[in-house]
Amino acid sequence: MDDEDPFNAVMAPSFLHKPTLRQEDDGNRLVFECQMTSHPRPDITWFRGDVELKDDHRTSIKVVEIEPRKYHVSLELNDVIETDGGLYKVFAKNKEGKVDSSINLNFSRRKRTRGSFLWESGETK
Repeated sequence: MDDEDPFNAVMAPSFLHKPTLRQEDDGNRLVFECQMTSHPRPDITWFRGDVELKDDHRTSIKVVEIEPRKYHVSLELNDVIETDGGLYKVFAKNKEGKVDSSINLNFSRRKRTRGSFLWESGETK
């Protein structure tokens, strides 16, 4: 391995864009997403509060390499309900290090319409 070749250089995960939140399907689906660099590929873990989230019928976790050492990381929540509100944290790690960031999901107290919630997000870290 050539240590001078930047494509072989290892690096700890680092956020290019910290988590943001977008709404799809008239509010029935929320997508938390961020971008990061890492080599090798990071292991990703999402939490709501202290509960680790896993892929299931309502939750989908994706890590897509969009360029060499650049990743799009997302957490999709389907059939969103008010109890989904809270602090969401994403952790990324590889053998070189780790990084984490948080985002809050708060639902407005205003009336719900057509299956969608009015929500607010706030980056916490």
